[in-house]
Amino acid sequence: MNPRWIVVIALSAIVGLAVIAGWTALARSGEMLQNSSGQAVFITMTGLAAPVLSTVMLRRHPDEWTGPLLGVCVVAAMLGFARVGPVGAFAQLAGIIALVTVLLPAVVALNYPAFGCPTAWLKRLMWCWWAAAAVGATVGVLGVAGGSVPGHWWYTPQPGEAGAAALLLLLLYSTVVLAGLTVTVIAAVSRYRSMPGGGRAVLRPMVVPLLGWAAATAAATGWTVVGSVTESEVRVGPQPTTALYTMLPTLLVAILAAGIWWIDTTVRIPSNPNGHGRLAHRWRRYVRETQVEQYLSRAFADPSIRVLYPVRAGADRGEQDWVDSQGRPATPDDAATDRSVTIIRREDTVIGLIDQDAAATARPDAVELIATGAGLIMETERLTATARSDFDRSRRLASRLLSASDEPRAELRAALLAGPLGDLADVAADLESGVPPAHVVPRLAAAAARVRALSHGVFPATLTSGGLRAALPWVAIPDRRFSPVVEMTAYLAAHADRSAAVRETVLEGTPALQIDTALEPSGAVRDRVDALGGRVDSSGAGWRLTVPTTG
Repeated sequence: MNPRWIVVIALSAIVGLAVIAGWTALARSGEMLQNSSGQAVFITMTGLAAPVLSTVMLRRHPDEWTGPLLGVCVVAAMLGFARVGPVGAFAQLAGIIALVTVLLPAVVALNYPAFGCPTAWLKRLMWCWWAAAAVGATVGVLGVAGGSVPGHWWYTPQPGEAGAAALLLLLLYSTVVLAGLTVTVIAAVSRYRSMPGGGRAVLRPMVVPLLGWAAATAAATGWTVVGSVTESEVRVGPQPTTALYTMLPTLLVAILAAGIWWIDTTVRIPSNPNGHGRLAHRWRRYVRETQVEQYLSRAFADPSIRVLYPVRAGADRGEQDWVDSQGRPATPDDAATDRSVTIIRREDTVIGLIDQDAAATARPDAVELIATGAGLIMETERLTATARSDFDRSRRLASRLLSASDEPRAELRAALLAGPLGDLADVAADLESGVPPAHVVPRLAAAAARVRALSHGVFPATLTSGGLRAALPWVAIPDRRFSPVVEMTAYLAAHADRSAAVRETVLEGTPALQIDTALEPSGAVRDRVDALGGRVDSSGAGWRLTVPTTG
């Protein structure tokens, strides 16, 4: 069973038990009428909605933890607010949970796959999360063990000053929490500012409540610390400031969860469309192959949209430098009058290409919508498509290399049969017919010379001893040696063309050899160039091979 479903099931059970225990304790306290029933109902409905939200998101993305953890965030926020109610020991438990899970919403939000937070900021936040959880748990245990806690920690009929150790740890706790909130704000703002204008619109339902929650949590943390020192014996349960500092973070966590749910259901498509029932049937029928195409097709009402991604042109693809999301070679339809091609860039980097109906670009919001779809999910899909293309190219190259030795073997066998082996067979027949051996000696010497010539053609000794300049004396070649694999590749590309030219050049900042030849390179030569990270291009009436000499 998927462990994420176990979390959701456990979460449902916890919410049910918490709601029953909370309302029972509130009724038994005799203070139900003195408390705002609207707040209690809101917290109850929020808690009950958490398992539903988790279930919906987990059904759409069964391999992601976002759904279950988002439900845990909502439930933890609900319990955190319950600590200020007259619910006895339940308030103490809720208070400890609030101390431990204070940074959990930030952890879940910044780890959301569609957000794309930089890894460095995630590492800083995770450090703050674990530190806050550990120190918060220690503060809570000390409060329970000491028997006297300030009313700002959780509801208690007899609030009092906490011990010195607990207060010092509370100060450390608040420092770590504020550091984690600072990291959250910087990471969220940086990611938001790095998005195109349209992409920012998509992120707003998540970024705005996240920033609001960070501010409210910082204020609530400061309120707890200040109140613990200055008003430790005050019962804060009935006071208006309690609702302000404890209710607002809970409300913003609920809004944050709703924002992530909105992004998940309107921008992202399910990663598991193969469920059961009519809904799954509709997904199987209508869900497109890619997330970007799904989003843009909705935005433009254009089912013909294609999204292509740039890749380095390989030797086996000739001039092809675009692939679809599956890494398959594709060509944009930019010649048709009813089609329009839009290039998506981020600074100097080409992210992708959108091939769509020309009528769609006439809409005023077309560019904004394109940037929205591209900014949030196109970069991830581009990396996936490039990886698939490289994997497929490597697989084809490996398949050809496995059989590469068969090609020269067949050529050598044909050359031997047409030359020396045929001559030797004729010599054997003449000797059997009584021809004197002295008459066939010249023919045997000629056959031996042809064998030596063939062996030199397969791997010339001069290439090993003297390099390209010795093996190709008719070609103007730089007077220096290169690696054996580079020299062999250049030799195979140029040895059959007396008009070939070889010179040093630079390929993408790397020193390389450029071979210009009138003869089309064989498949084996193309594979060698591609494996070395080079390029094969048509050049006028001939071909140009560029082979890196380092790396």
